[in-house]
Amino acid sequence: MKAVEIFRLRLSFSPNSSEAIRKEAEDLINDKHYKGYRLITTSFTIEGTYIYAFITMKRPNTY
Repeated sequence: MKAVEIFRLRLSFSPNSSEAIRKEAEDLINDKHYKGYRLITTSFTIEGTYIYAFITMKRPNTY
């Protein structure tokens, strides 16, 4: 089993999409942290008409 898990969120670009994806990423991070995951990195990027959030987290009970 791998110790690191990467989550990808995708949202079409609109006037309030940056705030919406930030809120969605924050909710995912909080939910996974409650389950024992630890945050490594978070990055946001825009490609074409989509905005992406890549969240890297360490799984619980892995070293």
